[in-house]
Amino acid sequence: MMPNQPLAKIIVILSIPPIDLFNIVGPMEVFRLANCLTEKKMPYRVELVSAGSDKQIESESGISLIGHSTLADKKWKSSVIDIDTLIISTNIDTMGMYPPHTIDWISAQENRVRRICTVSGGIFALAQTGMLDGKHVTTHWRVMDEFAKHHPRVHVEDQPIWVRDGNIYSSAGMSSGIDLALNLIADDHGEALAAEVTKEMVLFLRRPADQAQLSYSLMAQDSHHRSVKTLQPWIHEHLTQDLTVNVLADQLAMSRSTLIRIFKHELNTTPAKYIENIRIETAQRFLQMTNMSLDQIATKCGFTSADVFRRVFQRKWGMSPLSYRQQLKQPQ
Repeated sequence: MMPNQPLAKIIVILSIPPIDLFNIVGPMEVFRLANCLTEKKMPYRVELVSAGSDKQIESESGISLIGHSTLADKKWKSSVIDIDTLIISTNIDTMGMYPPHTIDWISAQENRVRRICTVSGGIFALAQTGMLDGKHVTTHWRVMDEFAKHHPRVHVEDQPIWVRDGNIYSSAGMSSGIDLALNLIADDHGEALAAEVTKEMVLFLRRPADQAQLSYSLMAQDSHHRSVKTLQPWIHEHLTQDLTVNVLADQLAMSRSTLIRIFKHELNTTPAKYIENIRIETAQRFLQMTNMSLDQIATKCGFTSADVFRRVFQRKWGMSPLSYRQQLKQPQ
Protein backbone atom coordinates (compact mmCIF):
# COMPACT_ATOMS: atom_id res chain seq x y z
CA MET A 1 0.00 0.00 0.00
CA MET A 2 1.28 3.45 -0.92
CA PRO A 3 2.04 5.82 1.99
CA ASN A 4 -0.91 7.97 3.10
CA GLN A 5 -3.26 6.03 0.83
CA PRO A 6 -6.65 6.03 2.59
CA LEU A 7 -8.38 2.76 3.35
CA ALA A 8 -11.74 2.12 1.73
CA LYS A 9 -14.64 3.01 4.01
CA ILE A 10 -16.71 -0.07 4.78
CA ILE A 11 -20.40 0.44 4.08
CA VAL A 12 -22.63 -2.29 5.52
CA ILE A 13 -26.13 -2.43 4.08
CA LEU A 14 -28.14 -4.53 6.50
CA SER A 15 -31.17 -5.97 4.73
CA ILE A 16 -34.03 -7.34 6.81
CA PRO A 17 -36.21 -9.48 4.49
CA PRO A 18 -38.54 -8.88 2.82
CA ILE A 19 -37.01 -5.83 1.18
CA ASP A 20 -37.91 -3.30 -1.48
CA LEU A 21 -35.27 -3.76 -4.18
CA PHE A 22 -34.93 -0.08 -5.01
CA ASN A 23 -34.04 0.76 -1.39
CA ILE A 24 -31.03 -1.56 -1.64
CA VAL A 25 -29.93 -1.39 -5.27
CA GLY A 26 -30.20 2.42 -5.50
CA PRO A 27 -27.68 3.26 -2.74
CA MET A 28 -25.42 0.36 -3.77
CA GLU A 29 -25.17 1.75 -7.29
CA VAL A 30 -24.31 5.19 -5.93
CA PHE A 31 -21.33 3.82 -4.00
CA ARG A 32 -20.28 1.57 -6.91
CA LEU A 33 -20.21 4.53 -9.28
CA ALA A 34 -18.26 6.58 -6.74
CA ASN A 35 -15.63 3.83 -6.83
CA CYS A 36 -15.61 3.77 -10.64
CA LEU A 37 -15.28 7.53 -10.93
CA THR A 38 -12.42 7.88 -8.43
CA GLU A 39 -8.94 7.82 -9.93
CA LYS A 40 -7.23 6.87 -6.68
CA LYS A 41 -7.99 3.87 -4.49
CA MET A 42 -11.68 2.98 -4.38
CA PRO A 43 -13.23 5.04 -1.54
CA TYR A 44 -15.85 2.45 -0.53
CA ARG A 45 -16.22 -1.25 0.13
CA VAL A 46 -19.88 -2.19 0.23
CA GLU A 47 -21.06 -5.31 2.09
CA LEU A 48 -24.64 -6.42 1.58
CA VAL A 49 -25.51 -8.32 4.76
CA SER A 50 -28.65 -10.38 5.20
CA ALA A 51 -30.36 -10.40 8.57
CA GLY A 52 -32.03 -13.65 7.52
CA SER A 53 -30.82 -17.21 7.95
CA ASP A 54 -29.02 -17.34 4.59
CA LYS A 55 -27.55 -15.01 2.00
CA GLN A 56 -30.65 -15.02 -0.17
CA ILE A 57 -32.67 -11.88 0.52
CA GLU A 58 -36.31 -12.03 -0.54
CA SER A 59 -37.94 -8.92 -1.97
CA GLU A 60 -41.55 -7.84 -2.31
CA SER A 61 -41.21 -7.96 -6.11
CA GLY A 62 -40.38 -11.67 -6.07
CA ILE A 63 -36.76 -11.12 -7.17
CA SER A 64 -34.12 -12.19 -4.64
CA LEU A 65 -30.72 -10.69 -3.99
CA ILE A 66 -27.73 -12.71 -2.83
CA GLY A 67 -25.91 -10.92 -0.04
CA HIS A 68 -22.18 -11.07 0.63
CA SER A 69 -22.79 -12.56 4.06
CA THR A 70 -25.28 -12.93 6.91
CA LEU A 71 -25.25 -11.65 10.47
CA ALA A 72 -24.40 -15.20 11.52
CA ASP A 73 -20.92 -14.86 9.98
CA LYS A 74 -18.18 -14.66 12.59
CA LYS A 75 -16.79 -11.41 11.22
CA TRP A 76 -19.96 -9.55 12.24
CA LYS A 77 -20.05 -11.06 15.72
CA SER A 78 -16.86 -9.26 16.72
CA SER A 79 -15.53 -5.76 16.30
CA VAL A 80 -12.64 -6.87 14.09
CA ILE A 81 -14.03 -5.10 11.02
CA ASP A 82 -14.28 -1.33 11.30
CA ILE A 83 -17.66 -0.43 9.86
CA ASP A 84 -17.76 3.19 8.76
CA THR A 85 -21.43 3.44 7.79
CA LEU A 86 -24.34 1.15 8.63
CA ILE A 87 -27.41 1.42 6.40
CA ILE A 88 -30.53 -0.43 7.58
CA SER A 89 -33.29 -1.27 5.15
CA THR A 90 -36.48 -3.32 5.14
CA ASN A 91 -39.95 -3.19 3.68
CA ILE A 92 -42.11 -0.45 5.19
CA ASP A 93 -44.93 -2.88 5.93
CA THR A 94 -42.91 -5.13 8.29
CA MET A 95 -43.10 -2.50 11.06
CA GLY A 96 -41.57 -4.15 14.12
CA MET A 97 -41.46 -7.80 13.10
CA TYR A 98 -37.72 -8.23 13.42
CA PRO A 99 -35.63 -11.08 14.87
CA PRO A 100 -34.31 -10.13 18.36
CA HIS A 101 -30.75 -11.01 17.36
CA THR A 102 -30.94 -8.39 14.58
CA ILE A 103 -32.00 -5.63 16.97
CA ASP A 104 -29.28 -6.71 19.44
CA TRP A 105 -26.64 -6.52 16.70
CA ILE A 106 -27.79 -3.07 15.59
CA SER A 107 -27.68 -1.87 19.21
CA ALA A 108 -24.10 -3.10 19.54
CA GLN A 109 -23.03 -0.84 16.65
CA GLU A 110 -24.05 2.40 18.37
CA ASN A 111 -20.53 3.32 19.51
CA ARG A 112 -18.66 1.34 16.86
CA VAL A 113 -19.70 3.02 13.61
CA ARG A 114 -19.25 6.59 12.41
CA ARG A 115 -22.81 6.95 11.16
CA ILE A 116 -26.02 4.93 11.09
CA CYS A 117 -28.56 5.39 8.30
CA THR A 118 -32.02 4.08 7.61
CA VAL A 119 -33.85 3.75 4.33
CA SER A 120 -37.63 3.67 4.45
CA GLY A 121 -38.82 0.95 6.88
CA GLY A 122 -35.36 0.55 8.40
CA ILE A 123 -36.33 3.31 10.81
CA PHE A 124 -38.67 0.90 12.65
CA ALA A 125 -35.80 -1.51 13.36
CA LEU A 126 -33.47 1.24 14.54
CA ALA A 127 -36.19 2.72 16.78
CA GLN A 128 -36.44 -0.59 18.67
CA THR A 129 -32.88 -0.10 19.92
CA GLY A 130 -33.80 3.15 21.69
CA MET A 131 -31.14 5.04 19.75
CA LEU A 132 -33.72 7.36 18.23
CA ASP A 133 -35.28 8.62 21.45
CA GLY A 134 -35.16 12.41 21.37
CA LYS A 135 -33.86 12.40 17.78
CA HIS A 136 -35.35 14.01 14.69
CA VAL A 137 -36.03 11.53 11.88
CA THR A 138 -38.13 10.94 8.81
CA THR A 139 -39.53 7.95 6.94
CA HIS A 140 -41.84 7.23 4.03
CA TRP A 141 -44.89 9.48 4.13
CA ARG A 142 -47.26 6.48 4.09
CA VAL A 143 -46.08 5.12 7.46
CA MET A 144 -45.21 8.34 9.30
CA ASP A 145 -48.32 8.36 11.47
CA GLU A 146 -47.89 4.69 12.35
CA PHE A 147 -44.26 5.23 13.31
CA ALA A 148 -45.08 8.29 15.43
CA LYS A 149 -47.83 6.37 17.23
CA HIS A 150 -45.48 3.53 18.21
CA HIS A 151 -42.47 5.73 19.01
CA PRO A 152 -43.74 8.91 20.75
CA ARG A 153 -40.25 9.80 22.06
CA VAL A 154 -38.94 10.23 18.51
CA HIS A 155 -39.51 13.53 16.65
CA VAL A 156 -40.83 12.73 13.18
CA GLU A 157 -40.28 15.32 10.45
CA ASP A 158 -43.09 14.98 7.94
CA GLN A 159 -41.60 17.04 5.10
CA PRO A 160 -37.92 16.27 4.32
CA ILE A 161 -36.81 13.40 2.11
CA TRP A 162 -33.95 12.72 4.54
CA VAL A 163 -32.88 14.02 7.94
CA ARG A 164 -29.58 14.11 9.81
CA ASP A 165 -29.47 14.31 13.60
CA GLY A 166 -25.94 13.85 14.90
CA ASN A 167 -24.60 10.66 13.33
CA ILE A 168 -28.09 9.31 12.61
CA TYR A 169 -29.41 9.69 9.07
CA SER A 170 -32.93 8.67 8.08
CA SER A 171 -34.58 8.77 4.68
CA ALA A 172 -38.01 8.30 3.17
CA GLY A 173 -36.69 5.50 0.98
CA MET A 174 -37.13 4.66 -2.69
CA SER A 175 -35.51 7.49 -4.71
CA SER A 176 -34.59 9.42 -1.55
CA GLY A 177 -32.24 6.56 -0.60
CA ILE A 178 -30.21 7.58 -3.64
CA ASP A 179 -30.24 11.22 -2.55
CA LEU A 180 -29.04 10.22 0.91
CA ALA A 181 -26.19 8.11 -0.50
CA LEU A 182 -25.15 10.97 -2.82
CA ASN A 183 -25.03 13.35 0.12
CA LEU A 184 -22.93 10.90 2.14
CA ILE A 185 -20.45 10.91 -0.74
CA ALA A 186 -20.48 14.71 -0.81
CA ASP A 187 -19.71 14.75 2.93
CA ASP A 188 -16.85 12.27 2.48
CA HIS A 189 -15.26 13.37 -0.79
CA GLY A 190 -16.74 16.71 -1.79
CA GLU A 191 -19.44 18.05 -4.07
CA ALA A 192 -17.48 17.32 -7.26
CA LEU A 193 -17.57 13.54 -6.87
CA ALA A 194 -21.24 13.60 -5.84
CA ALA A 195 -22.01 15.68 -8.94
CA GLU A 196 -20.11 13.19 -11.14
CA VAL A 197 -22.13 10.29 -9.76
CA THR A 198 -25.38 12.25 -10.18
CA LYS A 199 -24.47 12.93 -13.80
CA GLU A 200 -23.50 9.31 -14.41
CA MET A 201 -26.88 8.16 -13.08
CA VAL A 202 -28.62 10.61 -15.44
CA LEU A 203 -30.44 12.19 -12.53
CA PHE A 204 -32.10 15.57 -12.97
CA LEU A 205 -30.57 16.78 -9.71
CA ARG A 206 -29.36 15.69 -6.27
CA ARG A 207 -32.03 16.76 -3.82
CA PRO A 208 -31.08 18.40 -0.53
CA ALA A 209 -32.40 17.02 2.77
CA ASP A 210 -35.16 19.56 3.15
CA GLN A 211 -36.69 18.89 -0.26
CA ALA A 212 -40.29 18.04 0.54
CA GLN A 213 -41.31 14.41 -0.03
CA LEU A 214 -44.37 15.71 -1.86
CA SER A 215 -42.92 18.76 -3.63
CA TYR A 216 -44.78 21.17 -5.88
CA SER A 217 -43.04 19.59 -8.87
CA LEU A 218 -44.29 16.17 -7.83
CA MET A 219 -47.79 17.52 -7.25
CA ALA A 220 -47.85 18.80 -10.82
CA GLN A 221 -46.65 15.47 -12.19
CA ASP A 222 -49.51 13.79 -10.33
CA SER A 223 -52.03 15.96 -12.12
CA HIS A 224 -54.42 14.24 -14.53
CA HIS A 225 -54.59 17.30 -16.75
CA ARG A 226 -52.24 17.08 -19.74
CA SER A 227 -51.78 20.85 -19.91
CA VAL A 228 -50.32 20.94 -16.37
CA LYS A 229 -47.92 18.10 -17.17
CA THR A 230 -46.84 19.86 -20.37
CA LEU A 231 -46.36 23.18 -18.65
CA GLN A 232 -44.27 21.91 -15.72
CA PRO A 233 -40.96 21.15 -17.55
CA TRP A 234 -41.37 24.34 -19.58
CA ILE A 235 -41.62 26.36 -16.36
CA HIS A 236 -38.40 24.82 -15.01
CA GLU A 237 -36.61 25.68 -18.25
CA HIS A 238 -37.85 29.29 -18.24
CA LEU A 239 -37.66 30.31 -14.58
CA THR A 240 -35.59 33.37 -15.43
CA GLN A 241 -38.44 34.79 -17.51
CA ASP A 242 -41.37 36.87 -16.29
CA LEU A 243 -43.85 34.03 -15.88
CA THR A 244 -47.11 35.92 -15.55
CA VAL A 245 -50.49 34.24 -15.82
CA ASN A 246 -50.82 35.65 -19.35
CA VAL A 247 -47.45 34.19 -20.38
CA LEU A 248 -48.41 30.75 -19.05
CA ALA A 249 -51.83 30.91 -20.71
CA ASP A 250 -50.27 31.88 -24.05
CA GLN A 251 -47.84 28.96 -23.78
CA LEU A 252 -50.81 26.58 -23.58
CA ALA A 253 -52.93 28.54 -26.04
CA MET A 254 -55.77 28.93 -23.57
CA SER A 255 -57.50 31.79 -21.85
CA ARG A 256 -56.30 33.30 -18.59
CA SER A 257 -59.46 32.28 -16.76
CA THR A 258 -59.21 28.69 -17.99
CA LEU A 259 -55.60 28.41 -16.77
CA ILE A 260 -56.54 29.77 -13.34
CA ARG A 261 -59.44 27.32 -13.11
CA ILE A 262 -57.20 24.35 -14.06
CA PHE A 263 -54.58 25.27 -11.44
CA LYS A 264 -57.24 25.63 -8.78
CA HIS A 265 -58.82 22.28 -9.62
CA GLU A 266 -55.62 20.25 -10.21
CA LEU A 267 -53.14 21.80 -7.77
CA ASN A 268 -55.35 23.72 -5.35
CA THR A 269 -53.32 26.88 -5.88
CA THR A 270 -52.96 29.82 -8.24
CA PRO A 271 -50.46 29.94 -11.13
CA ALA A 272 -48.59 32.80 -9.43
CA LYS A 273 -48.29 30.91 -6.13
CA TYR A 274 -47.17 27.76 -7.93
CA ILE A 275 -44.42 29.65 -9.77
CA GLU A 276 -43.30 31.26 -6.50
CA ASN A 277 -43.03 27.89 -4.78
CA ILE A 278 -41.09 26.33 -7.68
CA ARG A 279 -38.66 29.27 -7.52
CA ILE A 280 -38.22 28.83 -3.77
CA GLU A 281 -37.64 25.06 -4.11
CA THR A 282 -35.01 25.75 -6.77
CA ALA A 283 -33.39 28.44 -4.62
CA GLN A 284 -33.15 26.02 -1.70
CA ARG A 285 -31.07 23.65 -3.80
CA PHE A 286 -28.76 26.49 -4.88
CA LEU A 287 -28.34 27.62 -1.25
CA GLN A 288 -27.37 24.15 -0.11
CA MET A 289 -25.30 22.91 -3.02
CA THR A 290 -23.52 26.01 -4.34
CA ASN A 291 -21.68 29.08 -3.11
CA MET A 292 -23.56 31.39 -5.43
CA SER A 293 -24.41 34.82 -4.09
CA LEU A 294 -28.00 35.82 -3.36
CA ASP A 295 -27.96 38.06 -6.44
CA GLN A 296 -26.93 35.11 -8.62
CA ILE A 297 -29.54 32.80 -7.10
CA ALA A 298 -32.25 35.44 -7.44
CA THR A 299 -31.40 35.84 -11.14
CA LYS A 300 -31.31 32.09 -11.86
CA CYS A 301 -34.62 31.52 -10.09
CA GLY A 302 -36.42 34.42 -11.76
CA PHE A 303 -36.78 36.83 -8.83
CA THR A 304 -36.58 40.45 -9.93
CA SER A 305 -33.95 41.24 -7.29
CA ALA A 306 -32.12 39.80 -4.29
CA ASP A 307 -34.34 41.92 -2.03
CA VAL A 308 -37.50 40.38 -3.47
CA PHE A 309 -35.93 36.93 -3.11
CA ARG A 310 -35.13 37.63 0.57
CA ARG A 311 -38.67 38.80 1.32
CA VAL A 312 -40.35 35.84 -0.37
CA PHE A 313 -37.98 33.36 1.26
CA GLN A 314 -38.48 34.95 4.70
CA ARG A 315 -42.24 34.75 4.33
CA LYS A 316 -42.07 31.09 3.25
CA TRP A 317 -39.52 29.75 5.77
CA GLY A 318 -39.45 32.29 8.58
CA MET A 319 -35.74 32.99 8.06
CA SER A 320 -33.50 34.75 5.58
CA PRO A 321 -31.76 32.83 2.77
CA LEU A 322 -28.38 33.43 4.43
CA SER A 323 -29.65 32.13 7.78
CA TYR A 324 -30.99 29.09 5.95
CA ARG A 325 -27.62 28.46 4.29
CA GLN A 326 -25.72 28.93 7.57
CA GLN A 327 -28.08 26.53 9.35
CA LEU A 328 -27.35 23.86 6.74
CA LYS A 329 -23.60 24.26 7.21
CA GLN A 330 -23.67 24.02 10.99
CA PRO A 331 -22.51 20.65 12.38
CA GLN A 332 -25.40 18.54 13.56
